[in-house]
Amino acid sequence: MIKEFKKSNCRLCKSKNIEEVYVFKKTPIGDDYRHVKIKHSFFDLKINLCKKCNFVQLSNVINPDRVYGEYLYITETSVGLVSHFENLVNDLFNKKILKRTSQVLEIGSNDGSLQKIIKKKCYFVVGVDPAVHLTTDEDLVTMKGLYDNKFSKKVENRFYKFDVVIANNVIANIDNLDTVFRGINNNLVENGYFVMETFSLSKLLNNNLIDNIYHEHISYFTFKTISNFSKKYNLQLVDGSFQVVKGGSLRLIFKKQKKMFLNKKIKKLISKEEKLINIKKNFNNLRKLNNENKNKLKNYLNKNNLKKIIGFGASVGTTTLIYDFELTHRISYIFDNEKKRHNMLLPGTNIKVKTPKKIGKDNVVLIFAWRYFGNILKKNKKFFPKGTTFIIPLPKFKIIKIWKKHL
Repeated sequence: MIKEFKKSNCRLCKSKNIEEVYVFKKTPIGDDYRHVKIKHSFFDLKINLCKKCNFVQLSNVINPDRVYGEYLYITETSVGLVSHFENLVNDLFNKKILKRTSQVLEIGSNDGSLQKIIKKKCYFVVGVDPAVHLTTDEDLVTMKGLYDNKFSKKVENRFYKFDVVIANNVIANIDNLDTVFRGINNNLVENGYFVMETFSLSKLLNNNLIDNIYHEHISYFTFKTISNFSKKYNLQLVDGSFQVVKGGSLRLIFKKQKKMFLNKKIKKLISKEEKLINIKKNFNNLRKLNNENKNKLKNYLNKNNLKKIIGFGASVGTTTLIYDFELTHRISYIFDNEKKRHNMLLPGTNIKVKTPKKIGKDNVVLIFAWRYFGNILKKNKKFFPKGTTFIIPLPKFKIIKIWKKHL
């Protein structure tokens, strides 16, 4: 039995003044792909807004041991992410945050892709991740576990303090942020740095990235919400930027210090971001747009008598889309280039993930991995005959026919 609980207060400020602003269809755990069909539990997927601090979050939380114990997501296979990590490390060296002598802790180290890059340039790096089966490099030091204040003391007992702590695309997946930030403060030397990247709420709202919403991802940050929260743990946001990775992310750099104040750069970033966001209005617009997208897709399939089509891209976001767009009975199978997912079933369905192969020109392919459509065409062009029809579901529904000149 998978444990689920619903929070009645805000994850950041603890206010009980929370309002529901967007509701999806119920889904299983998004990345719970299996080789055999099992009876999946389905959970509410609802976005809530704290009316006191403006923090956007999921209030339904699933036991993290269940979510991450057999985690499938691998950094190395995510398009462009390894080169993004290389740019991150170079940026941190240019800013003199990382140095040759730096001792670094990475929370959520996954398969060790970022660890490997840091290890080549810094004195020492330790990874922490509950899914240590993803790390195959025996030269990397990785501790198994879910990071929190208690776990930080295990890290301290073994390695003492760190100059830099890094957490990319993981903080938003943790329910109890207080214990995590307390642990980060504990593991950092005085004047040390904490660096994190996470999905950008403003980019999600303005670019219709609704497939970035799933049970694993329970927090949706802005510069202002995370800055106000981090101060409690003597972590001052001192630098930040918007990043294009994952459809739109925030890079946030905090310094462990006693004096708390916002510098000019952070004030400008907060001001710029606030002009892009009107949360309730933005979510209402998303609701209207995605109802249109669903209806256009349904009408296209019915008009062309397409009872079954092929999907491309088997990710956690695919689960959100396939249920919310009511496509479980419309997809024959899903192609994906990631070998680890081949012959697995999409959570809660009989839809199998397959190795890409040659298809007939009359086939229609729905691109779930729509952000990477160009890469998909380039990598799999031999499988698509000229005249193949592709459906792009987001951010706005469109049909693309590809001819030989495009391939």
